[in-house]
This record gives sequence, C-alpha cells and structure tokens, in this order.
Amino acid sequence: MRTFVEIGSCDFDTLNYLSDKGWRGIIVEPIKKYLDNIPQKPNVQYLNYAIDVTNGTREMKIASDELVASDYTKSGMSSFVREDDSLTESVLVNTITFDDLISFCGITQIDYLKIDVEGYDWVLIKNFPFDKIKPAFIQVEWEHIDSEEMSRYIASQGYHVNYDRTDIYAYYTG
Repeated sequence: MRTFVEIGSCDFDTLNYLSDKGWRGIIVEPIKKYLDNIPQKPNVQYLNYAIDVTNGTREMKIASDELVASDYTKSGMSSFVREDDSLTESVLVNTITFDDLISFCGITQIDYLKIDVEGYDWVLIKNFPFDKIKPAFIQVEWEHIDSEEMSRYIASQGYHVNYDRTDIYAYYTG
C-alpha cells in the first residue's frame, strides 16, 4: 500500500484525496481547529502535533480568526519561526520528532512526503532520518527560506531536485 505523510496540512490543499485512491496517510497538523476541518478518511491517521527536533510542547504563532475572516489567504498560517505581522496569536502545541512519528505510526515506507511549515521546512528536512527511510517523492515549501542550500542537501541524499516559485520537488534516484 502506498503511503503519504503530510506535515503541516492545515485544512486545505491536503493530500487527503490520495486516500480515495487507496493510499495510507499520515496527516500531522499542530492546530487542532484546522485538523478538525479535514474530512476524515478511514485509511488516514490525523495527528495533532507539530514535527520538531524534540518531543514536548512549544509555542507557535497563528493568524487570528478575525484576520482569517477578513483575509482568507491567512487561513492556516502558523509558524514557529516565520516573522509575519499577521501571526498575532500564540498557542501551545505538542511536538514530536520524525523518528518518533515513524515509530509511532509504524511507517516502513513513504511514497510521498509533503512538508509545508511556513519557514521551518529546512529545519525539518535537516532532521529527517534519511538514514532510515528514503521517501520516493518529496514536496517541501521553500519560499520562506534558502532554496539553494536545501536543494543541495536533498540532492546529497540521493534525490533529483526541481523547484518552482514556492516548492521543491524531489524524486529519489537511489
């Protein structure tokens, strides 16, 4: 069974639709109100966590409901690191490492890894356990960070890398 892992899913633009094609899914979203808005599929695990370098809790900034109501483009905005005047509210979120997520979910393969965490993407890629598992395809947002450095790192892990104006796309070539 093909498996996707989506980090920072929010409540839109999610890979949840792959479950309709028979994929197993792991969706990780730290903001519960966004996670609760994703339609539930039987072959998808929905986890209310943020992936981080340690397990525990951490403060995250989010856009207020009032701002989202007046500007939908701010919907789903949350970050550990991104400096953005629209991220005015703080929430405490539970964190889990990639290693513990993989162990907890019994993941033995990842066919599609998607990371969209508003500027924390590079930290997560650097801390992904490539020595244990090589996702077949990676999509990671880069628009808030240095795409060249992250592209070189992903390529050094055995991937062919392309990117557009917001995302890096990487295919494992072994």
